[in-house]
Amino acid sequence: MPLNSAISEQLPHRRMEAWKWTDVRRAVSDVAIGMTSVMTPRFTPPEGIKITTGQGHPSDHVMGSLARSFAGESWNIYAPPGAKPTESLVIEDLQLGHARIAIMVDKGAEISLIEHHKGSAAAFANIDMNIHLAEGAKLTRIVVQNDPDDMTRISTTCVAAEADAKLEQYILSFGGALTRLETRLYGEGEGIEAQMNGAYLLSGKRHTDLTSHTDLKHPNCVIRQAVKGVVTDKAKGVFQGKFLVAKDAQHTDAEMRHDALMLSDRAEIRAKPELEIYADDVACAHGNTIGALDESALFYMRQRGIPLSRAKAMLTEAFIADVFDDLADEDLKTSLRTQITKWLETSYDV
Repeated sequence: MPLNSAISEQLPHRRMEAWKWTDVRRAVSDVAIGMTSVMTPRFTPPEGIKITTGQGHPSDHVMGSLARSFAGESWNIYAPPGAKPTESLVIEDLQLGHARIAIMVDKGAEISLIEHHKGSAAAFANIDMNIHLAEGAKLTRIVVQNDPDDMTRISTTCVAAEADAKLEQYILSFGGALTRLETRLYGEGEGIEAQMNGAYLLSGKRHTDLTSHTDLKHPNCVIRQAVKGVVTDKAKGVFQGKFLVAKDAQHTDAEMRHDALMLSDRAEIRAKPELEIYADDVACAHGNTIGALDESALFYMRQRGIPLSRAKAMLTEAFIADVFDDLADEDLKTSLRTQITKWLETSYDV
C-alpha cells in the first residue's frame, strides 16, 4: 500500500459524528502534495516576542496525532508577562504539509496574531496549534484562509484560558476542496471573556467547515459567537458550535448565532449549534437561520436604477460584514471587508 494511502486511513471520515459533513478521507487524494511533508511557516514577530523550537504541547485530537507523526518539533512562541507590542505577530507560508505551533501569552500580556492560510494547488495542509492564555492575558486572532479550489486544509486550534483571560477571534474563509478551521476553547479559570466571530464565502464546489467547542468549568464567563456564511453554485458550508457548561460554571453568559445565505438551489449548508448545560444559574442561547436574499429589497433597489448584480452584491455585503464590526483595529477591519468586496464583485460579475 502506498504511504499516502496508509495515511489516508488515519484521516477523519463521515462515519465519525464530529466529521460527518466534512469527510477528509474522501477528499484527500493519495497523491496529494504534502501528506508526509514538514510545513515551514514564516513568522514575523513583534519586538519582545520570542520564537524557539522544541517539544511543544501534545494534542489528543485526531489531526494533532497526525501532525506529531510528520511535523517533528513544535514552533514555540512566547509573549512575556505584561508584553503589549504595538505590531502584530504574523504567520504566513502555511502552504502544505504538517505543522505544530504553540503560543504562550503570559500573565497580563496582550498580543495580536494574524494568520494567512494560502496554499498550493492539489496540496494537503494540517496545522495543530495550541494557545495558552495566562491570567489576565489577551489575544486578538485574525485568520484569513483562501486556498486553491483543489486543496485540503485542516487547522485545529486549542485555546486554554486562565482566569480573566480574553480572546477575540475573527475568521474569514473562502474554502477549498475541503477546509476545516476548528477552535476549541477550554476555560481554566473564572471571568473569561471570548468573542469568536467568523464568515465564509463559497463558490464553485468549495467546502468550508467552521467548528468550535467551548468547555467552561468556572463561573462568570462571557462568550459571544457570531458566524455568517454565503454559499453559491455547488458549494458546501458547515457550522458546528457547542457550549459545554459544567455544574460549577455558574453565571455563565453565552450566546451563539449562525446565519447563512443560500444563493443557489444546488448549494448546501449544514448547521449544528448545541448547548450542553449542567449549571442552573446561567444565560445561554443559540440561534440559526438559513435563507435567501430579500426579494423586496432587491426590487426596491432596482427601481432606483441599481443593476441586479450590484444590488445583490450590496445586500450580501451588508449581511456578512457586520461580524467584523467589533474588531478594534480599523486597518484590519478594512482589509477584511476589502477581501469580502472583491469576492462579491467576482461572484456577481459586478
